[in-house]
Amino acid sequence: MTRNPKKDNETVFKDLYKVKIHSITLRELLLLQSIYVCNTQTDIVNLVKDQPKPTLFFKTFLELNGTNMTSILAFDSRSLSILLSDDNKHLFDDIYPIFYKNKINKGKIEKGKFCYRNALDVAVNFD
Repeated sequence: MTRNPKKDNETVFKDLYKVKIHSITLRELLLLQSIYVCNTQTDIVNLVKDQPKPTLFFKTFLELNGTNMTSILAFDSRSLSILLSDDNKHLFDDIYPIFYKNKINKGKIEKGKFCYRNALDVAVNFD
């Protein structure tokens, strides 16, 4: 049986991006919680800077609604400059992007409504 090449091309999908979902450890969960209870952005920057291995910030967790901490911390250029420095270059992978569109809850006013933003949209407060 010969294959119809034209028909085979109709079902070919191209990956836009791939996301690797990780399981969260108790240590990682406590660190993420401590970021959320920081009083100032300087406290967050210090917490990011003090981590011996910044891999946590590049991992994607279902607990974070399928996003990673790098995308969440996009509002703070100091944290991102630490995470995206050349010292962490070995943690970047071409197959799994650091920034991709995340599902964001529109808030209490519009319950059940979502929008999709990437970290660059968050950084420039694009709506």
